[in-house]
Amino acid sequence: MDQKEEERGQRPLSSNAMSSTVAPSGGGEGYADPSSVSGWIGGSSYGSSYGSNPDFYGHPPQPMMSGYSSSPPDHPDQQQYYSTAQYSPVPAYHGAPAPMPQAGLPPPPYAPPMYYGSWPGPAPPPMTQQQQAGYGAYGILPPDARRQHAMGGLGVDDELFRALDVARRNHKATLFDIDGTCTEGDAWPFAYILHLIGSITCNLTISSTGFIPDVVKFDESASRFIQRRLRLGTVEEKTLGLKAALSDLDALCRDQFGNFLVQGLFDFGTPAIKSELMDAIYAKEEGYAVELSMHMHGCRVIQKAIRCLDQEGVCKLVAEFHDTVVPFVRDPNGNHVIQRCIQVISAFAKTKAKSGDPDQASGLADQMQFIVDDIVGNVLLFSSHRYGCRVVQRAIEHCIEAQRDSVLDAVVSCHERLIADQYGNYVIQQVLACGSETHKAAVVDTLTKEKFLAKFTCHKYASNVFEALLIHGKSANKEKVLEVMMKDTRGDEDGYCIAIQMARDPIANYVVSKAIEVSEGEQKKRLVALLASDRAVLAKSPYAKYVLQNIDKLEH
Repeated sequence: MDQKEEERGQRPLSSNAMSSTVAPSGGGEGYADPSSVSGWIGGSSYGSSYGSNPDFYGHPPQPMMSGYSSSPPDHPDQQQYYSTAQYSPVPAYHGAPAPMPQAGLPPPPYAPPMYYGSWPGPAPPPMTQQQQAGYGAYGILPPDARRQHAMGGLGVDDELFRALDVARRNHKATLFDIDGTCTEGDAWPFAYILHLIGSITCNLTISSTGFIPDVVKFDESASRFIQRRLRLGTVEEKTLGLKAALSDLDALCRDQFGNFLVQGLFDFGTPAIKSELMDAIYAKEEGYAVELSMHMHGCRVIQKAIRCLDQEGVCKLVAEFHDTVVPFVRDPNGNHVIQRCIQVISAFAKTKAKSGDPDQASGLADQMQFIVDDIVGNVLLFSSHRYGCRVVQRAIEHCIEAQRDSVLDAVVSCHERLIADQYGNYVIQQVLACGSETHKAAVVDTLTKEKFLAKFTCHKYASNVFEALLIHGKSANKEKVLEVMMKDTRGDEDGYCIAIQMARDPIANYVVSKAIEVSEGEQKKRLVALLASDRAVLAKSPYAKYVLQNIDKLEH
C-alpha cells in the first residue's frame, strides 16, 4: 500500500464478498434472496433494479467497480470509509479496493425487469455461453439453475415445480393451468407460455396430472392462489377443484394449507358441489366427521360446512355429534364445532319464529336439544373449564328463549362458586349481559352483600364481574352496588369506608374508576366528594392515584 492510499483510509471489499454463492432462501417461495449477494453487487443497486425476486430470465447486473454507495471523502484527516449497505462511517485499516474482472459480463442495457404475473414485453433471447460464464465467475447460479436448485432442495419434482411456477408468476392462471403440465413446446418458461396463449401459437399438450392437491398443500402463497380461483372461477373451474379435493380428501382436510381448498368449496361452491363434498365425508368410516372435528385443521372444515350448508344439511351434520358433546366441549378444537352448532341452528330457529312458523322453529331447536341437555347437566364442570366456558356463553347468547332459560337456571344455581373462578367469571358476566331480569337480579343480590362486595372487588377474577355489572346493569342495579360501595362508618369505632379501601387496592381501584365513569347525577357527586374527602390518604397510595386522576378530569 502506498502512502496516498494509506492517507485516504479506504477499505477494499473482502475476498469473501467477491466469491459469495447464492443459497436457497428459507422464505415461503423457496427462491434465493438477492440481498445475500449485496456485498459484491453494490448493495441496494441490485434490489432497486430487479426487485426482491432473483428469478429473472435475463442477464446478471454488472457489478459496481468501486463498491461504494457514494464517493468516500477525500480529506486526509477523515480516516473512514463508506459501506455499500449504509451511509455510516467506520474506521478504515486497508487500502483501496482492487479492480474487479469484467470478463464474461454482458454490457448494458440489461434484460427487462420482472414483476409478479408475466413479462411486460417480449421474452429475452436465450443466454449465450459467455453470459452463462459471467454468472459462474462470481459464484452465482444462472436463473434457471438457481430456481431448480432452490426447489430441488425442497424435494419438488419438475412437473410440480412447473405447476407452482404457474400459480406464482401468472396472475391470469386458472386451476386448469396448474392441473396439467406442458409436455411439448418451447424452451421458454411455462408460466410465460401460458400467458401468451391466444396471442401466439404454441405446440402444447395439456394432460391432467392432478397437481392441485399438491399445489394447495405446498405453502401459504399457493393455497391463497387456489382460494382466489375458487372465489373468482367459473362453475367448471370449481368442479375441477371438487375433483381434486375428492382425490385426496382426508389429507387435505388435515393439512395446514390444504384444508382451505375444502373450505373454499363450501364457501363458493354450488349446492351440488357442497352436497357431493358432504357425501364424500359421510362415505368415510363411521365417526369420521367427529374425528375431523377434533383435529386442529379438520375442525375448520367442519365449522365452515356448518356455516355454509343449508338447513337440512346442517341438521344432518349436527346429528353426527350425538353422545360426543362432553369430549367436544373439553377439546381445544371440538369446542369450536359445538359453538358453531349452537350459533347456526339457533339462528335458523329464530328466523322461522320471526316468519310466523313456531312449529318449525321448535323442531329446529329440538335438533340441538342434546347439546343443551349436556350443558345443563354439566354446567359447573363446563363453566369452570377453559374451553367449556365458551360453549356455555354461546348457549346464553344464542339459544332460543326456552333453551336459554334452562341454561341460565343451571348457571344461577351455582353462580356464587363461579364469580371468583378463573373461567366461570366470564359465564357470570354473560348472564349480566344477556340474561333475563330474573337471573340478573339473583346475581346482583349476591354481589351487593356488604361483606361479599368488600372481599370480591379485590379479587383478580371476581372484580371483572363487578365491572360487568356497572357496564351492563340497569340503573337500579348499578345504584344498588354504588350505595353499598359508599357506605361510610369512619365516625364509629373501627369504622371504615368501602370506597376508600377499594381505591387503595391494586385490583379494586379499577372498579372504583369504572363506578366514577358510569355513575350519574347526584350519586356521582356523592361518590366523588367521598373520595376527595380523604385525598391526602389516597395520594400516598400508588394505586389510588388512578382514581384521583379520574376525579381531576371531572373537575376540569
